Amino acid sequence: MSYSLRFRLRLALLLVLSAVLLTGFGCRRTTDTNEQLQGALEVWGLWQESSHMAPVVEAFEQQFGVEVEYRKIGSVANYERLLLEALAQGRGPDVFVVHHTWVESKRGLLNPAPAEVIDTRAVQEEFVDVVARDVVRDDRVYALPTSVDTLALYYNKDILNAAGIPRPPATWTDMQRVVERVTRVSRIGSIQQSAIALGTAQNINRAADILQLLMLQSGLPILTEQGTVSIANDIGDRALVFYTDFANKAKKVYTWDLSQDFSIDAFAEGDTAMMLNYSYHVATVRAKNPRLNFAIAPLPQIADSSEQNKVNFAAYWPYGVSASSPAPQTAWQFVRFMTGREPSLLINHAQQVPPARRDSVEEFQRDPTLGVFADQVLTAATWARPDIVATDVIFNTMIDSIVKGEATTPSEALRRAQDQLNQLRENDDQSP
Repeated sequence: MSYSLRFRLRLALLLVLSAVLLTGFGCRRTTDTNEQLQGALEVWGLWQESSHMAPVVEAFEQQFGVEVEYRKIGSVANYERLLLEALAQGRGPDVFVVHHTWVESKRGLLNPAPAEVIDTRAVQEEFVDVVARDVVRDDRVYALPTSVDTLALYYNKDILNAAGIPRPPATWTDMQRVVERVTRVSRIGSIQQSAIALGTAQNINRAADILQLLMLQSGLPILTEQGTVSIANDIGDRALVFYTDFANKAKKVYTWDLSQDFSIDAFAEGDTAMMLNYSYHVATVRAKNPRLNFAIAPLPQIADSSEQNKVNFAAYWPYGVSASSPAPQTAWQFVRFMTGREPSLLINHAQQVPPARRDSVEEFQRDPTLGVFADQVLTAATWARPDIVATDVIFNTMIDSIVKGEATTPSEALRRAQDQLNQLRENDDQSP
């Protein structure tokens, strides 16, 4: 069945269902007669186009009789500033996306869901595990996602085929062997063909996420039970050295350096055989090079990991309700409606991203592109970061301090980064 036909059928089903109470979505028409919504419910998003949201908005308006205005914010870099300014000035949206790591630090900006709309048990039953760990605090639900993304392995089929490699590496040990077979270095030491974009930070997309992933896969929780960051230890040291060795000319796995193009460009141009990235960059790669013969494989794991011990790295933006919304019940009805099975499937298929709901995973597992990402959401992990931009800067600076020889030892770089991350957390705790 073609995507366009499947979309039309889902839209028709959604519009039919919206004429009745959608108990399957956990939604009821609000009965709070004291709640007054002045004008339309305002919703801010980052990734969904208005066209992706239109059928969901229309169905909600038909069921609840509430007008919804959806606004896509164009710049991720400016989003947090724009949001905080709007909320401070009393003109903020009723519903807005937050990064999943913000839930703890921005709880003061969020109105938790009424238990009759959704409770902790429902989140645990309906959504993949990482969602409940991220959005539930003190047995209250603060946000809900339509999708959850993970890092996966992009690989150039032509390059691996030419090297006699029948399948992409499944473990990091396999990766080291593949790197040695695929990398080509000239007599003067310049990289002519890279096996994978790993080892540096400034020219690798989401390098900080990749290093954090390696730490989590190695069994390092990063955030302790006491709420402090702990990376300056043996596990952190091994993860940092493992990562930066790919940019170390003295190592057999040397395959990348700061002279390479940005990782996405290098992969799209066929200059590197592999990269790690999220599902939304499938479209980016195809746009840059429609003829590139590439595919997606699961993220490499530690060699002795069992199926039960797989660790993948999550990134997503759930929707929450503003603490200053004049109609929080209605706003939460919209979030609950939007993240129900049929509405979220409409959005996910239109946007081509993996699902957050358990009951949607199987449908995406059959997709040749998104199937890997759908599998991985079931074993996705993360950790709470108060400021993802500042955290990325700290991790990226640590990585490149090793690559450029600015840090005497990996342990020194880790201690400095750990101190900075803990200071970041302290500053956030002290903020109003």
